[in-house]
Amino acid sequence: QLLVSSSKWLQLHGLKRNKLSLSQILSQIGFQHRKGYVTTLGKLVASRYADGLFPQYKRAQDGTVYNLTTKKELILHFADYLMGAIELYKQRLEWLTSESRQIFGVIQEQCIIIVLDFGTAAPAEFDVCRDAICMVLVEQVIQIAKFNLIR
Repeated sequence: QLLVSSSKWLQLHGLKRNKLSLSQILSQIGFQHRKGYVTTLGKLVASRYADGLFPQYKRAQDGTVYNLTTKKELILHFADYLMGAIELYKQRLEWLTSESRQIFGVIQEQCIIIVLDFGTAAPAEFDVCRDAICMVLVEQVIQIAKFNLIR
């Protein structure tokens, strides 16, 4: 895989980019239930035209109530997309926490210097460090334009 930062990865694969955030989904499957003062109109609204007509969803973050007007099939369609997004996130997390990325993170720079100081390392510690350096060289440094190792 390409060595892409998490912020760039989220820009490409995030819920907001794929119109799967809660507010984006709610706006596609219903409408906001209004009672009282409506800020966009700048006045009190006395109409209660949707009371009891539609199933409602109350957002925990701000208490906003949405009237759900869509069919079950569209909700299931969004559920499938969200399950796909969850699987993609799981794969990303597994990739981020595997091999050399677990120790060094994702190296994105095109010019790096790795400084190795094994002065007081025991032979067993040296072997672990050597293996980690070998992993990062093979997995990430190979994609970098310039690098130096200093021991």
